[in-house]
Amino acid sequence: MTTEKIEQNKKLIEEVLEAYPEKAAKRRKKHLNVLEEGSDCGVKSNVKSVPGVMTTRGCAFAGAKGVVWGPVKDMVHISHGPVGCGYYSWAGRRNYYNGVTGVDTFGTMQFTSDFQERDIVFGGDKKLAKIMNEIEDLFPLNAGITIESECPVGLIGDDIEAVARKAAKELNKPVVPVRCEGFRGVSQSLGHHIANDTVRDWVYEPSAEITNEEIGFETTPYDVSLIAD
Repeated sequence: MTTEKIEQNKKLIEEVLEAYPEKAAKRRKKHLNVLEEGSDCGVKSNVKSVPGVMTTRGCAFAGAKGVVWGPVKDMVHISHGPVGCGYYSWAGRRNYYNGVTGVDTFGTMQFTSDFQERDIVFGGDKKLAKIMNEIEDLFPLNAGITIESECPVGLIGDDIEAVARKAAKELNKPVVPVRCEGFRGVSQSLGHHIANDTVRDWVYEPSAEITNEEIGFETTPYDVSLIAD
């Protein structure tokens, strides 16, 4: 890279940082640099995402809602928290699917608890329960509901698991609480793990190895075990 190009890139970084508030610019500066011959990159990485600051690697919420649960089209996925995260992830993973949107498939629809200041102060448990009852009234053919929690929910400690258990009994459908607050982990990767764990713990029946029950399956010389998604 020529000296002229290096200076141009440095000037570009300065212009980008000028758009940030002073505190945010100080943090962001650590993640921007121009590679010069004989020096290392110097970019700070592998640190936790700052809640409210969108990064190219996403956050735990993005990993859980967009990657793992997003492709499940026949369930309703609630973005539990302020509307911003839900709006950003709205219609993510717009894969082709069978069914009728709003009837038995909901992949391109946006559901959010739209947290306000009073919800931060008094909690959003009752609001969440009401939303799920409304969803059942409006979309009775849904195969279940997931609750993807955003940063404020984790900070105030809403018991989404208790709400999910009660709703599952009342609706007689899977209601899955996903503790995927964005500030968890350093990227969206942890959101993948969190969401996959909820599939195991809240959707699948306990395996025979756990319950010590007999497996009703006869083996043959040609059996193949598939371990995958």
